[in-house]
Amino acid sequence: MIFEVRFDVDGKLVAAGCYAGRADAEARREELSACAQREGRVHRYWVEEIDTTGLFELPSWPTPRERFTIRVSTNQAPGTWTTCDVEVLDGERVLGNYHRNYAMLQTFEPFRQGDRLFALISPDYTATSVMDLETGEVLASEEPSSFGFCPVGFYVPDWWDINDGSVLPGSLHWSADKEWPSGDFGFVWGCIWGDDSSWKVQYLDLSDVRNGEIRREERFGYVKLATSPDRPAMDFIRCWRLQGRDGVEFSVPTMFDLASGAQIQTDDFDDDDE
Repeated sequence: MIFEVRFDVDGKLVAAGCYAGRADAEARREELSACAQREGRVHRYWVEEIDTTGLFELPSWPTPRERFTIRVSTNQAPGTWTTCDVEVLDGERVLGNYHRNYAMLQTFEPFRQGDRLFALISPDYTATSVMDLETGEVLASEEPSSFGFCPVGFYVPDWWDINDGSVLPGSLHWSADKEWPSGDFGFVWGCIWGDDSSWKVQYLDLSDVRNGEIRREERFGYVKLATSPDRPAMDFIRCWRLQGRDGVEFSVPTMFDLASGAQIQTDDFDDDDE
């Protein structure tokens, strides 16, 4: 059940707050009624009890990103790259482990699809993989390629990244837009091997990871992100849904000519000039 404070404006129902408990809703109703009385308004406020059986359920806390962590041991022999031995932890319990043949960077991103829990990982520095966080097994993986796209970091928007829980299923303000995202897509940023002057971003189709498939698409073009290793993904990748349309906003570096204020394109320069 949920409890929504409502009032009527010219025959139109308006919601003034939605709560999981009646006591909170009644307190809000009393607050609004007292305010209306002081100001001489005639609005009548009441609490509507709504049965939410069968409706969308808010994803639980903590989020997968907060629940699952990693413990990394690095290895580096003289004259070789840094490699990592990675333990995946659920609290203090080790649920899986893998070896990564490069530095860790930001290549661990837990996420959920319904009641299933997964993580994007990158055991090979040129490929993205998906781990099942119930079994610790790798379910899906790209084929490594010496000249492929090298992951530096991953981001799968969680429901709580986009929504704050202030509007509950069954509320007048609830819509199908608020049931998104569901963990069926994500992002990987990194570079084609050897082109490591900046990080580019690509789209990950995660809708079939349960069947062992992961698909990567360069659907945004050659987009350079304005990021650094110490910044969380939500600082430079922001997703939204409005009236059934999904969107994403990237933070990108932009250069301007100081004298004229005109934007400078990176291809205005020769490679030697950069």
